[in-house]
Amino acid sequence: MYALAEGGLGRIGIRGIAGEALRAVRVGAIDAVIGRVSRIPRPTERNLRRHGRVVSALWRRTPALLPARFGTAVGDVAELEAIVGARQKTLRRTLRSVRHRAQMTVRMLSGSGTRDSGLGTRDSGRGRISSPGSRVPDPGSRGRSYLHARVATAQRARDVPGFAACRHAVKAWVRAERVEKRGRVATIYHLVPRGSAGRYRAALERAAAGAQVRMLVSGPWPPYAFADTL
Repeated sequence: MYALAEGGLGRIGIRGIAGEALRAVRVGAIDAVIGRVSRIPRPTERNLRRHGRVVSALWRRTPALLPARFGTAVGDVAELEAIVGARQKTLRRTLRSVRHRAQMTVRMLSGSGTRDSGLGTRDSGRGRISSPGSRVPDPGSRGRSYLHARVATAQRARDVPGFAACRHAVKAWVRAERVEKRGRVATIYHLVPRGSAGRYRAALERAAAGAQVRMLVSGPWPPYAFADTL
């Protein structure tokens, strides 16, 4: 399986990693894009690049698309229908959140105090903040202190030294943000309107230059970092 999309994808006309024809299987209001292969392709650089090109081509053809992880597979259409059907409500909600939006990826070196904290997530549309890799405060603590501790934990997960001015400069376009920290490398994923990617990049690069921050910006991409429901 390559991706899930809003229903109505129609004839695809794109070949998959192994040269297989792709087709859309409708499950409720969702199209699952699949290709029949004799075995799951190995995760070689060549295959990973092919997978990326296929997903990007699909993404350009539809307003809302959730990329599947490389190697995602099901035994048959019945299994596919059972999986997607059981998660229809959640998947439709996630598809709405990425509709007409693209992922921009920012990578930069953090300060020496950066810890390998896993993934922090902020959904600016709902104000939901979580950090699976951070220490979660004891729910048994009393009201206000517990809430303050939760906020502090979420803020630490999002904190990237030197990035505050850059974050402020692009906040008008950011619909959701995810932060991943591995060692001293911080990766910030932003979900922005597809048509705003150029303005987002220009504003970010101006802010980075002004703050004397070095970073690598890439995109627009399909929303890989925001497709965690797959």
